[in-house]
Amino acid sequence: MKLRIAYAKRRYKDKVYVTPLVVTSYRDEQGTARNKTVASLTGLPDHAVRAVEAALKQGEGAALDEYVSVREIAYPGSVVVGPAFVVLTVLKQLGIYDAVISSLPPQQATAVLNIVTERVVSPKPLSVMAQQRRFAQEPLAFLMGVQESPSLNTWYAALATLEGRREQMLKNLFARNHTPGDLYLYDITSSYFEGETCPLGAFGYNRDGKKGKKQVVLGVICDADGCPIWIDVFKGNTSDQTTVKQELQNLKTKLGLEKFTFVGDRGMVTHARIEELEKEGWWEDFRYITALTRHEMMALVEDEHHPIQLELFDHKRLTEVEHEGTRYVLCHNPKREQQDQETRLRLLALTHAKLEALHANVLAGRVKNKDVIARRLYRWVNRWGMERFFATTHDEGVFTYTRKEDEIKRYTRLDGCYVIRSNVEVARQTTDELRDRYKDLKYVEQAFRTMKTTDIQTRPIRHFNEPQVRGHLFACFLAYRVIWELRQRLAPVLDRAPDTKRCEAGSLAEIWRELSSIMVAKLEVRGTTHLKLSHITPYAQKLLTLCRVPSLETLLSE
Repeated sequence: MKLRIAYAKRRYKDKVYVTPLVVTSYRDEQGTARNKTVASLTGLPDHAVRAVEAALKQGEGAALDEYVSVREIAYPGSVVVGPAFVVLTVLKQLGIYDAVISSLPPQQATAVLNIVTERVVSPKPLSVMAQQRRFAQEPLAFLMGVQESPSLNTWYAALATLEGRREQMLKNLFARNHTPGDLYLYDITSSYFEGETCPLGAFGYNRDGKKGKKQVVLGVICDADGCPIWIDVFKGNTSDQTTVKQELQNLKTKLGLEKFTFVGDRGMVTHARIEELEKEGWWEDFRYITALTRHEMMALVEDEHHPIQLELFDHKRLTEVEHEGTRYVLCHNPKREQQDQETRLRLLALTHAKLEALHANVLAGRVKNKDVIARRLYRWVNRWGMERFFATTHDEGVFTYTRKEDEIKRYTRLDGCYVIRSNVEVARQTTDELRDRYKDLKYVEQAFRTMKTTDIQTRPIRHFNEPQVRGHLFACFLAYRVIWELRQRLAPVLDRAPDTKRCEAGSLAEIWRELSSIMVAKLEVRGTTHLKLSHITPYAQKLLTLCRVPSLETLLSE
């Protein structure tokens, strides 16, 4: 008998209730066409009803020449495939998928791809152990046709193997997706540990605000558009400037770049580092853009023989001076002005308190010796770089000090000011362009924010040997590469209006939630499993189109 789906409607208190029924048609003794209800599908999800209806329309119901009870239709569940399918597609389009598959053993490759996908789409990524336990129920297992999860040791070994393939994978990805440019951005950050055993972990300058935690340092290089192209991991007590030479060598020897401009944050490309690299001949073919540290800027301001003078700083416009082949651009950041003012006032107060305490001790006769007074004075008077704002005198049993109010007022001109330093020729970069290129380091800062907090959540690191830690951070880097690519493709719905600061999609997290409505339902009828793709809303289809994702109908034909 021919089965089909009919929808019975009844009205009750101004509301219409619809009941899906499996029916067959027949003629009674008078020859009148009538319908016979075979089963009620009440209680099944809408997509399951649609799956049954589609199967019956395709003629599969004709094979069921006997009565089919609704009890014979099992619904094992659904798999949310939307977000994972998008990520897997982008991984393939970027070449990351092929690189992982070709570089790692099959089970390890499956584990790595799931780790990367989890970091991209999950609002709170699971640990490797949790991913291993749940893998059989995860979308990637369905999409890749993998029935069982690799062992936990395989998952951990996969991270170590991934680190061993890192450099070759980065070189291949760069060659596949990038045209060599003339400007590259570099910065470093730190990420803290839970544990004490990893040899990479060490106490250093902590950027996470986690006192008492060991950390690692990671450096990321981006191209001029902010696309990440390289990552290195260093011991947790590595200083910024010591990493610069290695990254220049990576760009030159491993990526084969020539005559590029290297942009590094202040405190990284320091005066000493510039001179060291100059002696080795680096700046004959390469250029740099960086900024002076606060200490370096203050030292030059007070150097009578240097053209950078206090009176040249202007809060309204850029000023450029040149000295011994180096260009200096004097800039002002209004957002930093109040912060610098508060810092200066705080340090003035601390210095004043120390000098007042010394004055009180000398006045009370507790400190009399001239040398003792001198030692205590010089311990504190320039502890925070405030010596220029105080006039002091000391002798046997005598100590006085006064604040130089005129000098304090004069130095307020430096609040919010910074100095960009570069050896780029004027013909290649104007004064404004130098400032703008230095500000492009915001792209690397965005990479760190995404990797450490908003999306990928690199920290805290819970692996305990060096290869796994490095592999974990590289997997997070690959996840960020996917996120960066998706943000470019989804720009029409993610870019915020300048006036309202609103955008159509809201955020990438909201996009993942929308795409989570795309599922594949599983229906079992007499031992045969049937797959049915859920309805895709017009907005979800728009997102898939922007992500350059092919038709999801291919999922049912593979």
